[in-house]
Amino acid sequence: MTTTDLSEIANKLSELANSNIGQLTGKCQDKIEIQDYYLGILRKQAILLSDMALLLKDRKSEYISTPFIILRSLLDDFMHILYIESNASRELEITKINAESYYHSFVALKKLTDSNTAHFEEKYPFYLTEKEFKELKKEFSEKPTNSKYFKSIASFTFIKFMTFSTMTDMISISKEVEIYKARVYYLWKEFSSFVHFSNYSFEYELQDSEENLSMIYESFQYVYNTIYLSFKYFERELKLEFIDDNELNKKFGIIHAG
Repeated sequence: MTTTDLSEIANKLSELANSNIGQLTGKCQDKIEIQDYYLGILRKQAILLSDMALLLKDRKSEYISTPFIILRSLLDDFMHILYIESNASRELEITKINAESYYHSFVALKKLTDSNTAHFEEKYPFYLTEKEFKELKKEFSEKPTNSKYFKSIASFTFIKFMTFSTMTDMISISKEVEIYKARVYYLWKEFSSFVHFSNYSFEYELQDSEENLSMIYESFQYVYNTIYLSFKYFERELKLEFIDDNELNKKFGIIHAG
């Protein structure tokens, strides 16, 4: 297994995602939160895998920081999709995920606004003033389609999604899936160490390159299943059939049929 071999697989996975996205042309015009979540995951897989293919092609095997960081994001998607697809309340869980994102966005904006007030007399370009921040919160909370994200609109309190670790513990479908999720969690944690640099990640990159390449190859199994599980929504709602790749299916197989 070489980085060029892995590049070819990443490219095939990207093509798999794009082939199925192609079936959705003109069919997802309405803004539907659950639909857009699944479509967004599919598009993300296609784009990042295309980038991954370029990164891995003819790359020295010891330079794996960037592929690991990308795979950390892709494995995150796998665990979320696996959790959602095994949950009877799919739409509610997606709403919670989106609410969590809005919450963190407003927290970050508040810090910038406070900094603008404390250090720049509210005159720093592109930072909000206190008045502008309050107006933004008011505009967001008064939009009818955003009401589902709030635990309390009056106090601007959002509903919460669980932590990644808690979500992982909540996935309980079969013994086989239990084994897979434990392995994915391990890989996710290892790849996460490359997002925030430490001596651990630096030393890790200098370890036996064959093992590192094997971890990338294994991760492609979960990426393949993310693409498959993401398209299940469109099979249910639009009666479409997943366009599979026999070679990829033979290599990676279906972990959970949904």
